[in-house]
This record gives sequence, C-alpha cells and structure tokens, in this order.
Amino acid sequence: MKKFIICLILGVMLTSTAYALNKSYMGWAVGQAKTREKIVALTFDDGPSKTYTPQVLAVLKKYNVKATFFMCGAQAQYYPDLVKQASADGHEIANHSFSHPNLFKNKSKRGAALVAEIVQMNHLVEKLTMIKPAYFRAPYNYMGLETIKAVNDAGLIYVSWTFSVKDWERPAPAVMVEAFNKRLIPGSIVLLHDGGGNRANTVAALSGMIESAKKKGYRFVTLGELLK
Repeated sequence: MKKFIICLILGVMLTSTAYALNKSYMGWAVGQAKTREKIVALTFDDGPSKTYTPQVLAVLKKYNVKATFFMCGAQAQYYPDLVKQASADGHEIANHSFSHPNLFKNKSKRGAALVAEIVQMNHLVEKLTMIKPAYFRAPYNYMGLETIKAVNDAGLIYVSWTFSVKDWERPAPAVMVEAFNKRLIPGSIVLLHDGGGNRANTVAALSGMIESAKKKGYRFVTLGELLK
C-alpha cells in the first residue's frame, strides 16, 4: 500500500513539474536531463503533417538544429517520405503510439493493447528508417503505472517534458517565445507540435526560440544525446 501511494503521488507530480527519474517505482521515465550544461531538446508531437512538418524541418535545417519527433503511426503510414526525411536530416524519430488513443478515457487501450500499438509503430519506423525508436510519449501524456510498465515492457523509455509553451492553444508566436525564454533551463525537454492541428504559430515562433536560446549559449540536441 505504501508503494502504491508513493506511485500515485509521483504520478501527479510528473504531469505538472520538471523531473528527472531513473529506475524507480514508476519504471524508466524521464522529463529532464540532470546536467548543468546548456543543452536543450526540442520535441515535436503528433506528426508527421504534410503541411507543418516540412516547415519545421526547414527551420531546423536553417539553424542546424537537431530535434526529436514523436510521431504517430496513423500519420507516418500516410507520409512515409516525411519520416525518412526527418531521419535523414539527423533528427530522432520517437514513438507516440500508432492510433493516438486517449488513454485517460479509453481504458481498453492501456496495458497489452498499448504494447501492441508501440510495437506496431516501432516496426513501421524501423522499416522506413532502419532505426528502432528508443523513446515513447503517450498521447496527452497519460502516465498511469500500467502505461509506464507497458512502455518498459516494449523496451522503451517513457519521456515526458520539462515544460511546454502550450502551442496547442495557438498563442501568438511572441507569447510562445517569451514563455520559452522564461522556463528554459539546462537539460530541458520542450514540448511542441508539428501535427494534430493548425501549427502555423508554432512554426512562426520556432526561429525566435532557437535564436534566443543560442544567444544564451544553449545547444540543441536530440533526446538520445541529451539523455546519454
């Protein structure tokens, strides 16, 4: 019972604060790297999108920035060339499930069903890029204990985020850049989106985020480099 209570408390904490976990009651999960080095990982969820992913890739290429894309299989199967392009550009492809289920509402998609989705998506990415994803993030960041276990059982590490700029609410680009600057700390994992809706403001804000971070001496890395 004591362990269960600790897990519930951790579960609440992990959804709202920056954290860095290794092996614990929660399993393998991480939301921030333990480092004093000025490095940051940009992560993009819900793609690939035929409209916004190419624009994001163009901005990243302009600034020679590498990022990590948490892609959905349902999208990746329709736009395989974008998956290949992101990987060829040196970005990391991570797993965001196959069908993007809402695990908060759909209990039937948890546990074994989630493992099946993770494996299906991994196989697709590996087929397209010859690289097997190492990281998983659940849609809506559902971090129930059974989810962490399912992810770990599938051989992946659960990755949340240190902070977001709430780009899904489509704030003005300047507002996103300001939020990014205020919350940026060494080892940050930043949540952004390149799919799942209108991401024009995210694209417009991306250059400002990158430029401001570089002026502060930050270097952008993939999750693999950040967490090694």
